[in-house]
Amino acid sequence: MNKFQITTAAFSLSALLFAGNAFAQSAEDIVKAKFPETMGELAITPTTTYNPALKDKYRELYKKMNKGIEEITTVEHIGVNEMPELQFFDAKTLKDMQKAGTLGDLKNAIRAEQKKMSNLMREEQYGADQDNCLRVLSTFQEYCKQNAWEEAYPSWSILFKEYPKCSQTVYSNGVNIVKKKMQLAKDGKEQQIWVDTLMMVYDQRIKYFAATSKLYGEAYLLGRKGVDLQKFRKDPELPYQILMKSIDLGGKSSEYAVIQTAMQTVIAMYNLEKIDASVVVDKYLLFSDLLAQKKAEDKEKLAAAADDKAKQKAEADLATCAQVEGGVLGLFSNSTAAQCDVLVKAFSGKFKENPDDLELCNKIVKVLSAKECTDAQLYEDAVSKVIASNPTETACFGFAKMLEKRGKEDEAIDNYKKAISLAETDTMKAKYNCSIAKLLQKKNQVANARSYAREAINLNPKYGLPYIIIATLYGSNPVGEDSFEKSKTYWLVIDYLQKAKAADPSVANEAQQLINRYIGSCPKKEEAFMHSITPGMSISIGGWIGETTTARFY
Repeated sequence: MNKFQITTAAFSLSALLFAGNAFAQSAEDIVKAKFPETMGELAITPTTTYNPALKDKYRELYKKMNKGIEEITTVEHIGVNEMPELQFFDAKTLKDMQKAGTLGDLKNAIRAEQKKMSNLMREEQYGADQDNCLRVLSTFQEYCKQNAWEEAYPSWSILFKEYPKCSQTVYSNGVNIVKKKMQLAKDGKEQQIWVDTLMMVYDQRIKYFAATSKLYGEAYLLGRKGVDLQKFRKDPELPYQILMKSIDLGGKSSEYAVIQTAMQTVIAMYNLEKIDASVVVDKYLLFSDLLAQKKAEDKEKLAAAADDKAKQKAEADLATCAQVEGGVLGLFSNSTAAQCDVLVKAFSGKFKENPDDLELCNKIVKVLSAKECTDAQLYEDAVSKVIASNPTETACFGFAKMLEKRGKEDEAIDNYKKAISLAETDTMKAKYNCSIAKLLQKKNQVANARSYAREAINLNPKYGLPYIIIATLYGSNPVGEDSFEKSKTYWLVIDYLQKAKAADPSVANEAQQLINRYIGSCPKKEEAFMHSITPGMSISIGGWIGETTTARFY
């Protein structure tokens, strides 16, 4: 039967029904008669595929059906005799149905057809009932502007279920709505139901909006989903998978919280023996590289900042990056996967298979250096490859430490100097200068050692170690022809230890212990008076030291 024949049959059925035909009129038959489109072009069967070209026709039919439902509702409330002229139904039919108690069946039959249209057009932006969608959306958005999440829930629920493509705000605000429901949950079981709903919010947003959104694509949404799932669920396996996919898609665009949470899931998976140490190492290196790239971008943004707002944003991002770098390193360092024997075992097989893989060698050097596992033969083999091919700051520093441990001090100093030349930050240059200063102090080259310590202070005035190095150099090599003259040097020693405490809280305890040790060597008040020295007097320390201090008595 073609469309013309179906439509003709529908109109014939209508004529029979309302001509007083003897057989009983079912609600479904009346709907077919009054809305013949449902049997023609707009017929919906279980196999019907939505045709967007028919969008406006479906919506017009939906409106007509709404008016039909309004007529039925009016009859239910005021009676057919008091009604104005009806648009769709004749008064006798509705009156008979009211007496028979079947008006509700007719209304439900119309709604069943509307439900078919709603389901068919669910993925159309405003669905089959565009007017209702926009009305509910307006109510929803007004509540969201006030952060009235509980009040927004009823309208949100309609939009989420019936109009999933109407607006991204259904999802961005939906996260807040569902989290509010989680807060109000009576118990853990109910809360977990809302966690499932929260995951559906992310999944549905990915389905309908990720492909067309420039800022909030699949990588971003998976990251947010993984962070929330890790927060609200105990098993790390699914969050781990989601976050790894997010980072794989997003790379250096991954949010800081995503990277840190991902590292948490990595450690949790390792602790549950679901991944081995080599995976932990690989993920740590991946996250470290991403953070380094993000830091470089943040620095560029800071340098290019055109106003205070942009500058503050870049500074805040840099601070967050530093915090996350510390968090990721802490998680890795505190894990049993970061023990020297485990790390060496994790890397040994890979190195044996690819001994000339410079990328792998750099990873080995970076990780083993950070964990001070430089005694291992694996480290020596890897760092030698790196140094010979393309020396890096990390490789030169690690190699120098290894040489130092083996008593090859001159070679160690040469490699510390190479590390300084390759270092990108003053902080690391200061660290390497101190390493040289300590070696020279050990070799009793005190003036040379002091020069490197002073350079470290110039590079990083807030670094406490070089102050301590200079203090101990002076304490071990006081200047003077007699014991009293030498004792004056210890005032200067105390000066440097006080500077160390003020500059760097991390060395405060060590500096104080040294103060307690050296303070007894300072001049005594009675003896100083005999040399015409009074409190507050400026005191010159000659010889190789050549500095000035202030007299005081303890």
